[in-house]
Amino acid sequence: MKEIKNVLIVTREYKSSRTPKVGGTGVFYKNLCAELVKRGISVRVFLISKYTFDVEEDGVKIHSVKDIFKANPFLELLRSSTGKVKAFEQIHFKTYLSEKKIISDKISAWIKKNNFHFDIAETHDFDGLALSIPKDIPYVIRCHGSWSVLEKYFGYKKVHKGRIFCEKAAFKSSKNIITISRYNESINKNLFDIKEPKLIYNGIDEKFYKPVENAEIIPESVFYLGNVSFEKGAETLINSFIKLKKNYPEASLHFIGKPNHYPDYIADIQDSEIKNSVYFYGNKSGPEIVDLISKAEVVCFPSKGENFSLSLLEVMAMQKPVVCSAIDSFKEIIEEPVNGLIAREENFHEKISLIFKDDDLRNRLSVNARKLIELKFGIDKMVDETIRYYQEVK
Repeated sequence: MKEIKNVLIVTREYKSSRTPKVGGTGVFYKNLCAELVKRGISVRVFLISKYTFDVEEDGVKIHSVKDIFKANPFLELLRSSTGKVKAFEQIHFKTYLSEKKIISDKISAWIKKNNFHFDIAETHDFDGLALSIPKDIPYVIRCHGSWSVLEKYFGYKKVHKGRIFCEKAAFKSSKNIITISRYNESINKNLFDIKEPKLIYNGIDEKFYKPVENAEIIPESVFYLGNVSFEKGAETLINSFIKLKKNYPEASLHFIGKPNHYPDYIADIQDSEIKNSVYFYGNKSGPEIVDLISKAEVVCFPSKGENFSLSLLEVMAMQKPVVCSAIDSFKEIIEEPVNGLIAREENFHEKISLIFKDDDLRNRLSVNARKLIELKFGIDKMVDETIRYYQEVK
């Protein structure tokens, strides 16, 4: 197997001091890169974002260029206008391909100017960004969740056709694919006809996300971690909480994550007891999340669709009981009633009640949740498997 000394990550998301508000993919790549550096591997990130900058954080060197469409008003106008008319569809697709070519040229110029050499590159599946990786660099695509998947399986609307076109083109020309769950593998095989992907579960730092000793738990508190949205099940949980309050008048609901319009949604509820029992904390840093989740009696994940959930793993690592929606990616992690509970949309309140009133159940779920993370979903295991796969790629 070849030795891996220099790794290139090409991405539209990376969590850094200059890009603090990113999704799960950005957090994932920050964690992966930091761990690769700890193993003596040089990592450079080529980032396409809102900003132009160069910075080094956690030993990772980040080179960010401005989003091509935002930097080129003519190209943005062409992309936008051609995407609305069926007759201009091929021009729309070519516009997106030209964006990938511009990114590829920028990467090649950056490499040549600095005399870089990379043993392997990695990128995500969304936007077909693999089309931008110079042909002389072997690369892998990791399936975090493409626009094609979000549209077909998770009900996302108004996805740009050019994005889907590029994703299909990228998979068609790529042979080294990492999937992040068996469910994720299944839907990507069906959608893109990919062959022999490598399954590597996402991992989290269980040394950071761990139980907080002597934490002051808020009695009858229900927590939610993630973007507060319809797709993530925010309304499902709010409706279940209203039912829960009938039997547990002291119960409270706590949202950690971008609140979007939901504070106004709660403000429109007539019942003041409900309004005064719901809290929105907004986006929080890792240490702040640990501090808040440590106070939870139960944490709910009512999402309508997920490829995989790092947030769920983080909460389980903190030895908290969880109630999850009955979607395939959650059922791949949760074994009821061993390490968590599974709920239908209409009975979240019933499953939460079980945890509130049964101390033995709550303790058993909590301890077994932590054990599962230590056994199967630690970041060391994920990084070791990633490096071994990198070594196999030609």
